[in-house]
Amino acid sequence: MNGFNNTARKCYLREFLLILILIFSLESLSKADDISEFEIEGMSIGDSLLDYYNLNEIKEQTNEKIYAGTNKKFSPLNIYGAKSELYVGLQIHYKTDDNKFIIYGIDGIFAYDEDPNNCKKKRLEILDDISDNFSNLEKSEQKNVEMASERGYMDRAQFFFKNGDFIDVGCYMYNDDASGYTDHGRIGVVSKELETWIVSIK
Repeated sequence: MNGFNNTARKCYLREFLLILILIFSLESLSKADDISEFEIEGMSIGDSLLDYYNLNEIKEQTNEKIYAGTNKKFSPLNIYGAKSELYVGLQIHYKTDDNKFIIYGIDGIFAYDEDPNNCKKKRLEILDDISDNFSNLEKSEQKNVEMASERGYMDRAQFFFKNGDFIDVGCYMYNDDASGYTDHGRIGVVSKELETWIVSIK
């Protein structure tokens, strides 16, 4: 998924296990097999953005540049901080031509400033809790792999549902020459259709 720029800097989350509880509601969802049952900031895949933002907000905060040169099947809505106490920002994907603005992916972004070890430690805590509570999900993990954009490296784990939708937990570390991008952590819920399209345009 695409990086957030320097607008999202200088924010740090206090107790990351609390976020995990708020997002996943571990006790009630430990047997969930449908990604639509997971929420980030109260939103789930399959919801309409219009239930959370008005049309002007959606248009104003949609990033038209990220997928320039593609068929723009999907568009990303970037929300920076204003409506969230847990995240620096949110990135929400919807189909560009969908007048219902159905959500296909939600990412919660948290910054960790200068020390990548902060993010890595918190990421491992999250992975342990997900593994303990969602043992039915297939897990895939990558460490210190180059981003498709070649802007830096990432540690990333994914937990897959049977239909190909997945939960994504990662730390993204950008090269010194990657101007405009900030190292950060990311928790996401992503539909298979969105991921298939993103992979196809890389």
